[in-house]
Amino acid sequence: MSRSRFISILTCLAGFILGWYCPKAASPESEGSSRPNFLIFIADDHGMGDLGCYGNPAVNTPNIDRLASEGMRFDRAFLTISSCSPSRCSILTGRYPHNTGAEDLHMPLPADQRTVASYLGTEGYECVSVGKWHLGSNEKRHWTKVIECQAEVMDQRSIEVIESRDLNKPFFYWFASIDPHRGYQKGAIEAPHDPDKVVVPPYLPDHPKIRKELALYYDEISRFDQHIGRIRAALEKQGVWNNTFVVYLSDNGMPFPRAKTTLYDSGIRTPFIARWPENIPAGSATDRLISTVDLIPTVLDLANVSADTLQGKSFASVLANPKAEHRDLIFAEANWHDFEHFTRTVRSEHFKLIRHYYWDTPLWNSVDSINSITWQGMLEAREKNLLTPAQAFLFEPVRPYEEFFVMDADPDELTNQIEVKAWQSEINKLRTALDEWRIETQDHLPEKRRLDGWTRDGIPLPHNQPWYDRYIQQGRKNSFEKF
Repeated sequence: MSRSRFISILTCLAGFILGWYCPKAASPESEGSSRPNFLIFIADDHGMGDLGCYGNPAVNTPNIDRLASEGMRFDRAFLTISSCSPSRCSILTGRYPHNTGAEDLHMPLPADQRTVASYLGTEGYECVSVGKWHLGSNEKRHWTKVIECQAEVMDQRSIEVIESRDLNKPFFYWFASIDPHRGYQKGAIEAPHDPDKVVVPPYLPDHPKIRKELALYYDEISRFDQHIGRIRAALEKQGVWNNTFVVYLSDNGMPFPRAKTTLYDSGIRTPFIARWPENIPAGSATDRLISTVDLIPTVLDLANVSADTLQGKSFASVLANPKAEHRDLIFAEANWHDFEHFTRTVRSEHFKLIRHYYWDTPLWNSVDSINSITWQGMLEAREKNLLTPAQAFLFEPVRPYEEFFVMDADPDELTNQIEVKAWQSEINKLRTALDEWRIETQDHLPEKRRLDGWTRDGIPLPHNQPWYDRYIQQGRKNSFEKF
């Protein structure tokens, strides 16, 4: 054997040994895939039942339904508040609204609060928000990008983010559509929903105007569903879709009377779907109670990132096993949203207690609801004495201090059983739990109620009877000019 050939063999052998003991340098994509990516799709005013995968036969949502078939559907997922910006601040901080400093509508998140972006950003994650922001300017400094845009182009802006991302970094995407928030216009999708086929919830009268608006609401849900399909295709093209923990949820209930801004399940029960192949059983469902205050603790748990400001707790165990124990109770609150609120609730698997601290006011609707054709339909049905007692309750000048509902028998919370003797033991258990939660989280009544004059957004607060009468009769655009 020649000397040169011997050296050549030794060189090859050394290369083989080095290759055996030394790992290959990671490509940008494989390096990024060593940690999970996170993608949160959040809708604006989407009620829990208004998806095909939750049993609604009339709404067209194939892409969201596909997420559920490939992942886990949560049947008892609850928001901490039924109001847009406070809900988003609560979700992203993992804290209850009254502990974020942004508990009222349109309050910016204070600079001393920490969101998921402040934790993941320091761990090398690219954190991007696209669509509706609604958190104020202080929080933007923690994000790689904040792209505010309208619903019509939300998918385009999201795909641009995906295509221009740093492949060396894992990502946390907060893709926040404005759909299906009012105001509604025809033409949101090519094949609009039929008003005759929509599902009218029992707390609303079956009126042509209400059916018309429900169909337009469905159209915007479908538009967001289409956007989700396009965003998914962009991530599949990059090969990272299956290494992405994907969640779909809403910030509050549908923007109709007795839903948005209330603490009934119609206001705080959210659709919640999670997909992550090889980590979440496909086609699974869980009835375990979870709160949206638990979402960011779960994200940080999966990313193996510690945090010390969270009030929620990770439900990672439920993702692996739908029957794993998590919560016995959820808590939620209602604060100022166009009108004065201070309401608190505690809900177990079977029972619910709602306490209205400002019982001497009606069950306010949001202004966009009062200015809707749905409210016109409510007024017309009222004039013809066509409302059920539960529907007519929306027109009462005051509300009870407490409400108690047996959820298994009365899932729509139509019958208040607070005075029923047989339930007093359960009622007292929930009263104690609610009081303890308020003490633990330092929940205090405002020092001064804003019942006189004008609110921060220039909207009058109906208080005495003349104001109340004018509130009830509103049903036209720009109805809340000073009167």
